[in-house]
Formats: sequence, structure tokens, C-alpha cells
Amino acid sequence: MRLKSAFRVALYGIFALLFVSGVVWLLADKMKYDAEADTEMWQQAASFLLTLHGGAAMVTLMLLGALGPMHIQRAWRARTNRTTGIASITLYGLLIATAFGLYYLGSEAVRPWISYVHIAFGLAVPAVIVVHVMVGRASTATKKAQMPRVAAPVRTAATLVPADEPAEAILANVQLSSPRG
Repeated sequence: MRLKSAFRVALYGIFALLFVSGVVWLLADKMKYDAEADTEMWQQAASFLLTLHGGAAMVTLMLLGALGPMHIQRAWRARTNRTTGIASITLYGLLIATAFGLYYLGSEAVRPWISYVHIAFGLAVPAVIVVHVMVGRASTATKKAQMPRVAAPVRTAATLVPADEPAEAILANVQLSSPRG
């Protein structure tokens, strides 16, 4: 079930923004503790990137919600690409759960563990998307190749000859009369 191009571009774009903002945030978060770096600048960059990442995550939730009836239900009924689809949905669900934990859980003992899990899942997203799309396209190509080719109907001129009687038999019984009589 290929997504419409505008939706696909929006989805890929927001996933790219999430990935880039998350990876660059990792760098900024590390640099803000570096004694040789401009820690204030990196602190501001980390704060901005985290805000950008959170906002992109909210848009992603809306797009994932729209993906349900537009793509997931149709593909499920068609029995296409279920394995990587389930893996994708599971990964997104785990990212949402760990993001919730990072934002709302105040436990300092659990927070680092949740952070590492969230980062690992987030880094896996591009690979999961690529595999899902490639498997989907390959299965679509396989199904198209397996479908019997239906020849285009041959268009013939209208005739008065019934289909069950050969034309030669009819012509043999017809008396040709001359126009002069």
C-alpha cells in the first residue's frame, strides 16, 4: 500500500527532522560538559534541539494516527508486509513510551536507562523504515509478476455473422443478385 506522495514526503520529512534533531542533540548534550568548549552555547543548542525534537514528535504522533486508516488497516487486510509493519509499529510505540517516561517520570534511577533505550530505538528508525519500504516494494513487484497478464480485448468490427456459424457457410448460401436485376 504505497502512500500518497504528499503524505509520504511529510512523513519522511518529519522522521528526518526527528532523527537529525536527536543525533545533533546527543552531540550538543555531550559538548555542554566539555571544559574546552563554549558550554553556554552548547547548553542553548541542546535546549533548542530538545524543543525542536519534542515539537516534531507531536507532529509525528498526528501523522502516525493518520497512517492507521490510510495505510496500516488497508495493508493488514491485504496481508502485505506484515512482519516489517509490525516491527515498525512496535518500534514507534516503544519510542512513544520511552519519550513519555523521559518527560514525565521523575525517577533519577530509571531516567538514564530510559534515555539509553530511547536513543537506541531512535537510531534504529531509519533502518526499520528503509527495510519496511524495500520489503513492501519487493512484495508488490512479486505480486505484479505473479498476476496473470490479461490481454487487452481485441476489438473487431460489428458483423451480422453469428459467432457460432462460420462466415464461409453463410456466404455459400447467399445468392448474390446483380443490381440490374
